[in-house]
Amino acid sequence: MSRLPILLLPLVVFCLLSGCCTLPGQGPPCPDLTGTWTLVSYSGGNGSMIPVPPESRITAVFGEDSRVSGNAGCNDYAGSYRIEGGLISIGSLISTEKYCLWPEGVMEREGIYLSLLQESTRFNVNLDELELSYYDEKLLLLFRRA
Repeated sequence: MSRLPILLLPLVVFCLLSGCCTLPGQGPPCPDLTGTWTLVSYSGGNGSMIPVPPESRITAVFGEDSRVSGNAGCNDYAGSYRIEGGLISIGSLISTEKYCLWPEGVMEREGIYLSLLQESTRFNVNLDELELSYYDEKLLLLFRRA
């Protein structure tokens, strides 16, 4: 009876990992996030998602070269990213240093966006939507393919 849990452990681990994307040749492939994405909404911090105003365009371009770049509403930004299974890590970002007055709230929104982008640890692509989240705990950013 005491050996039963030990014998079941490999089966449990296999079941837990079989739904995750992995490195090439080691299981199901990760969804393709390369391309240009436009931000639809972002986390308001209390579980709510705040829609991006129509006059504001925030983008993320994930390249095959493990580089991410785009426009945060006012300033252009760039950096690196790394994928391991369904996890993503975004490195330090550099950006231009313009100050924009329009659309209203653009600078605050930009700061929140760049912060949430770097906090992202998990990604999921579902058709034309990209979700970046903090593990499975909290959705941070929702994009649509541009």
